[in-house]
Amino acid sequence: MTTLAPASPARARTDGLGRLVATELLKLRTTRVWWGLLLTGIALAFLNSGLTAGTAGLALGNGSPSPPPTDAAMLRSIYTGGFANGYVVTLCLGVLGMAGEYRHLTITPTLLAVPSRVRLVSAKLVAYLLAGLAYGVVFVAAGAVMGAAVLGIRGYPLGLGASGVVRSMLLAALACAVWAVFGLGLGTLITNQIVALLTAIGFAALAGPLLGLALQALKLGAVAQFLPNQASAALVGGTNGGFDQQLLPWWGGALVLAGYGLVFAAVGVAVTTRRDVT
Repeated sequence: MTTLAPASPARARTDGLGRLVATELLKLRTTRVWWGLLLTGIALAFLNSGLTAGTAGLALGNGSPSPPPTDAAMLRSIYTGGFANGYVVTLCLGVLGMAGEYRHLTITPTLLAVPSRVRLVSAKLVAYLLAGLAYGVVFVAAGAVMGAAVLGIRGYPLGLGASGVVRSMLLAALACAVWAVFGLGLGTLITNQIVALLTAIGFAALAGPLLGLALQALKLGAVAQFLPNQASAALVGGTNGGFDQQLLPWWGGALVLAGYGLVFAAVGVAVTTRRDVT
C-alpha cells in the first residue's frame, strides 16, 4: 500500500492563500462594481489619450504650442493616457474591496470563515494587486489604441519606438496595481464606504496634485517629488501637463510608489488584526 506524505505546513499555507485569493477574485467578479469601474476607466482612457493626441503641438487659446506628437515626452503622455485617470479608478476599486465589506456587513462572516486576519488581508492584497494590474493593462491599452488612432488620422508616425514609451506603458499598468493597494489600505482605515471613496477621490484627483503644485511654488520641489501623485508622474515621464515640476527619475518614482504600497499594505494588516468588528 502506498501512503501519501502529508503536505508540509509551508505548502499548506501557500495552497490556503491561493484559495483565499481565488475567493476574493470570485467575490469581486460576482458584483456589478468591477465592470462599472472598468467601463469608466476605459471611457476616461479614450477621452484623455484622444484629447492629448489630438491637441499635441497646437496652441490652445493665447498660450504657446504644446510639444508636438513627435516629442518623446508627449508620446509617453499619449500612450499612458489610460493611467491619467485610471489610477483613481483602481484606487476606488481597492477602497471598495475593504470598505465594502463593512458597508454590506459581510466582514463578520468573512472573518468567521477565515479566522486568521493576517491571511485574509494578505489574500485581499494579492487579489487586488492582480485586479489592479489587470485594470491597468486594459486602461493603458485602451488609451494607447485611441492615441495611436488619432496620431494616424493626423498623419503622424505612431512613435512607439521613441525613448521610454514602452517602459512608461508597462510601469503605468503596474502603478495602477499599487494604487489599488492604496485604496485597500484606506478602506481599512476608513470603514465608511462613502467617506472613504470621497477621501480617496478628493486626494488623488484634487488635493494631491494641488499640494504638489503648492510645494513647487514654495520652492519645495525636493519635498513634493516624494508625494504619490508626483511619484506617479515621474514614473510615467510625460509632459506633466505643461507645469514645471521637480520630479524624480522614473526609477525613483517607481521605488517611491512601491514604498507607499508597502506602507499601506502594512497599515491594512495592522489595523485589521486589531479592530473589533462585532
